[in-house]
Amino acid sequence: MKDEEKEEKLLSLLAARRSEAFWNARKAGIISAAQARSGVKKTWLLVPAAAMAALLFFALGRSPRGSLDTPPSVSTAFLENLDLLDDMDVLEAIPDGDL
Repeated sequence: MKDEEKEEKLLSLLAARRSEAFWNARKAGIISAAQARSGVKKTWLLVPAAAMAALLFFALGRSPRGSLDTPPSVSTAFLENLDLLDDMDVLEAIPDGDL
């Protein structure tokens, strides 16, 4: 038992002793490093959100104004052609002597 007490005493003398100020400084350093790291993580979370907002802005900002400003020339020509065909049917129905 006496050997065990001596051994414990020697081990306690070999153990590194730190003051309370040292441990408080270590604790403050760890807490500040953790807060700084969480700030960086929050920034990285904002990057995808900003990219999606930019894509949404450009997608909604584009409008098909060019296609609405131009007159629908194809449909107008088609309607004029139909009118001419109706007149042609009427002209064909009239006998040659009546023209």
